[in-house]
Amino acid sequence: MREQVPFFDQIARLDVVPLLLAVLVGGLIGLEREFHGRPAGVRTHIMVCLTATLLIFASREVPPEFVTNETVRLVLDPNRLGAGIVTGVGFLGAATVIRAGDIVRGITTGATVWSVAGLGVVIGQGEYALALSGAATVILVLGGLDRLTRRIPPVIYRRLIVRGQRSELAGLAERVGKILAARHIRLQDVSGTRGGADEPFELVFHIRCQNHLQAPEMLELVAAERGVQSVEWSQISH
Repeated sequence: MREQVPFFDQIARLDVVPLLLAVLVGGLIGLEREFHGRPAGVRTHIMVCLTATLLIFASREVPPEFVTNETVRLVLDPNRLGAGIVTGVGFLGAATVIRAGDIVRGITTGATVWSVAGLGVVIGQGEYALALSGAATVILVLGGLDRLTRRIPPVIYRRLIVRGQRSELAGLAERVGKILAARHIRLQDVSGTRGGADEPFELVFHIRCQNHLQAPEMLELVAAERGVQSVEWSQISH
């Protein structure tokens, strides 16, 4: 049987350094997310980092193998516990990801929640220098690379839907294709619907471009083409 240490003896030998470090690390990373208005902020990151630290630290204090009674023997492995923590926190991180159409938000926040769990495991193992270095690197990546990535226009996929008079169907696809090519917008495919003699046609241009806010210009240019009745620029549904 494991010998129970008296409460006041536990208090006397309590090491608060890993707890304070977990609060510091989780708080700094959470503060950066808080500044960006993310739902997982300071409190969430502190709780994840602190809990991971507590679990790993407690598992180190317990003998790796001890007998609870005559028939039961418990074996504790901090490495397995750490793997379980990081895996379990992945579900919490996934809860921060929000998708609206083809815009996905929260992936970075989910990654930071997962990161502070890993840092908590490192702190619980007593590797304080490694934890501080890792936390500094995470903050540098979040803050420093944010400005750089904002300068890179993302590749987006859109649909340009043109509706017009039946008599202009033959030549309109070619004219719209030239407008797109002149602005370095890649045309991937064209589909459409051909109605009756008195019904307007619909052409759907599936395009690939970089997000330079081309929608207003493209709508005006295509709408000015002969026989066009309406134009729509929309995202591709998934």
